[in-house]
Amino acid sequence: MKALVLKDEQFVTDAKGKRVGVLLDVKTYEHLREAEEELTDIRAYDTARPKVAADIKAGRVSSLSDYRAKRAAKRQ
Repeated sequence: MKALVLKDEQFVTDAKGKRVGVLLDVKTYEHLREAEEELTDIRAYDTARPKVAADIKAGRVSSLSDYRAKRAAKRQ
């Protein structure tokens, strides 16, 4: 089987010449997937940030050491 080397984007067209798909090399595809995942993480952070800031301002947070101390006390 002969390897396909893509130098530029290549489009798949239908019988009327309308673009219906695109061929990408694996490196470009993986780069796009990583960028998509990073953007998803950024959006999740931006969504959660106001609630976390409000919880901190209202004093509804505790340190990890306080949490562990409470858990240990419940076990006894």
